[in-house]
Amino acid sequence: MLGYKITLAALLATLSLSLHAQEKEKQVALQTPRQAVIEMICGGEDAMKKHLTVDVQKKLAALAQTAPYAVTPLQTFALAKSAGAPQLQSFDFGAILLYVNNPEKNERVELHVDADNLRSDEEDDMELSLHSFHSGEEQPLPVGLRFLLNLRLQEGIWRLNALTFSARVPFGDPRILDRSWWNVSALGIPAVPFIPEATEPPPRIEPFRAVRLVDLAENLYAQKHPESGFTCRIADLINIGKGLDSGERFTFMDPEFAGGVYNGYKFVLSGCAGKPARSFHITAEPVSGPGRAFCSDNTSTIRSSEDGFAVTCLASGKITRR
Repeated sequence: MLGYKITLAALLATLSLSLHAQEKEKQVALQTPRQAVIEMICGGEDAMKKHLTVDVQKKLAALAQTAPYAVTPLQTFALAKSAGAPQLQSFDFGAILLYVNNPEKNERVELHVDADNLRSDEEDDMELSLHSFHSGEEQPLPVGLRFLLNLRLQEGIWRLNALTFSARVPFGDPRILDRSWWNVSALGIPAVPFIPEATEPPPRIEPFRAVRLVDLAENLYAQKHPESGFTCRIADLINIGKGLDSGERFTFMDPEFAGGVYNGYKFVLSGCAGKPARSFHITAEPVSGPGRAFCSDNTSTIRSSEDGFAVTCLASGKITRR
């Protein structure tokens, strides 16, 4: 009888420990699905990664090993954080999940929770929608955006399992033809102050690519000036592509080329005989020190010489592709 009692007591103790472990596992997730979504949106790349499934995290880790400097899709989720965190407020309860204010323009964007359905202890569906306000009044959006998030509990963390989004475009509204309606504010994204980080100057163009660039510029110049053909003045090529692109000024070639020296190489145009000139030669040789010389002509065939002299390149240079 005593042995029976001990066995029964051991069984009850084991059952109690098992139930306690199961209950503890359920309590591991300290966040609600809603709090998890807020962290995903506002917490940056690390927070977003935390709420991905374990299998996806393993895949990302493998990609980081093979391409450590590659830009991952996760970096796009850092927008809310970089767009001005002091203006962003989130809420654990209520109809508004989060909002972003632009006090200067009296604008406000809200992300609403339209539905939050806890399908089980381990799965949740959340419906979100975007709303834009000006001076306290809601404004119609050119594109009505709605999102459906499916979250699953995995290892005590709510993780994003699926994302479905829909866009409603009001084609019956004549304002859809107004360019002003499609600006950043109309899309529900307030203009927030942006201070660009200090960046290094763009890398210099290597001499091979610089010679090819001159080739392209020469052909473009000849097309625009059929009466004169090719030119032997590098300065003529600087503004050959000058203009505006999305409001930003650009030039086809770096103005530094006009001086004939760029990135440690001396560039010389020659052979523009006749009018219109139907041929030219371009050479690039190092100003000092070792380095290959490069040359080309109106055939756009680039050659090089190991001795670094332009004369050698023109006379017996070998065809090169880099």
